[in-house]
Amino acid sequence: MLESTFPALPLVALGPERKRIESALGNGESLLVLGPGGCGKTRLLVECCRSAPSTAFVRYSAKLHLLLQGVARALIDAGHTAVSQCVPGGSEPAQWTSRQTSVHLRGILWKALEKQPARMVVDGVDTASFPVLRFFQRIYFIQGMSMVVSARDAFALGALGRLFWDPGKTLQLKPLHDAASGELFETAARHYGVAAANLHEFRGRVLEAAAGNGGRIVEMCRLAAKPEYLTASGKIKIELVRIDSLIRTMG
Repeated sequence: MLESTFPALPLVALGPERKRIESALGNGESLLVLGPGGCGKTRLLVECCRSAPSTAFVRYSAKLHLLLQGVARALIDAGHTAVSQCVPGGSEPAQWTSRQTSVHLRGILWKALEKQPARMVVDGVDTASFPVLRFFQRIYFIQGMSMVVSARDAFALGALGRLFWDPGKTLQLKPLHDAASGELFETAARHYGVAAANLHEFRGRVLEAAAGNGGRIVEMCRLAAKPEYLTASGKIKIELVRIDSLIRTMG
């Protein structure tokens, strides 16, 4: 499920952050990961899940019913026995979860996780409601349960801020330093086959515009390889790439 989420680019300069997240998942701790859009939160979390295949990766949904379905499917994909056993033989997990009411599915998940605590990553929390808080609150306090949650900032947590309030359990992602930004540009440019008459100028403008945001560096390199972003003389339309990359990574 996670194998095609990102291109085969190395995770640059986030080694300590990766170790912190993997430590939390391995030790049954909960952790909040904060950082602006495009800074690499999702990429980092996906890599951590890849190194621990039994971790459930959940993409946050503000609608409780969709969130519950996502949690159930992620746990099944991660091989969670107690949840998988609730799916009748011969049924597709996606179809089974879509037929459950929110009340029923919430109860199934609570009981299954109390029976078999799990590692769970919830990515992209945005303005969580109190029903969402009540669901995760019971899970949060299960002994042996590990929850890693990501958001743009503390305000984006909404009601979940009542659970993830401890600065000691918060990881703030910082912008890439100049050397790491340059390394990521070179790697992404090679990966996407970026070749242009104004490549040196493009490199400088990318690093300046990205300001250490790895997602924007990668996205600008990806766009620059497309024919529609090149002039007839083979130069990159730098301003168009800059604007479109900002829309894609921040939107």
